[in-house]
Amino acid sequence: MPRIMGQAKISSEKLLIDRLSPARMTPYLQAAGSPREAIKLYRWNLEASAVLYEALHVFEVVLRNAIHEQMTQWHQAQGQAGTWLTNPPSQLTSRSKDDLRAARGRAADALAYKHSKSGTATPSPTDDDIVAQLSLGFWRYMLATRYTHDLWHDAIRYAFPALKQGRLSEIETPVIRLHGLRNRIAHLEPIFTRQLMWDLRDMKAAIGYICPRTQAWFASTRTQSFKDVVRTSPLSKQPGTRQTAGNP
Repeated sequence: MPRIMGQAKISSEKLLIDRLSPARMTPYLQAAGSPREAIKLYRWNLEASAVLYEALHVFEVVLRNAIHEQMTQWHQAQGQAGTWLTNPPSQLTSRSKDDLRAARGRAADALAYKHSKSGTATPSPTDDDIVAQLSLGFWRYMLATRYTHDLWHDAIRYAFPALKQGRLSEIETPVIRLHGLRNRIAHLEPIFTRQLMWDLRDMKAAIGYICPRTQAWFASTRTQSFKDVVRTSPLSKQPGTRQTAGNP
């Protein structure tokens, strides 16, 4: 009972900061200036992260499907057995091959669990099953400059037909930034210092290089939600501060 009474004397904001951890809340306190405003900023950060994550979901799915399609066609044209996911090309790094091996294992485990419930025989993972198990980091490294003179030139560049002059750096750079953004959101890190409209621009650019019509659909469904969340940032209401500070 004394413990409960002691907690009752603590302000709601202080209690929340303790529960969320002072270390986690320090950037919010420094930016917002008070516990009450820090809690508002933390809540806004959650809402902004949700908006970004929805958009990143579309970006990631479109990106991986485009690369997978071209790698599949290239692998078949080479007359290789299996698929590029089950029989990876020699040009891939050992890390990428390890990622593929792990993704195949996760896909097999997921199918085994699913079919153990129904008592039916477990099929082998399809390419779609394996692709679904690969992280954005895997696809980001498929665009690494080390592949400029082989996989990019022979296969991957065709995933981006609207890319001017077929320069790898034009797609690699925004994908690197978006990969970093996704990691920050996945690890519940602050994103309130980011220029969110720049993040949207990166997503639209990457999707546009793949398919301008898909980009138009993406922009029509995502742009307003980005504008709304930027407009409601607590930092935008503080004199001398802006939510639209540069990307970290």
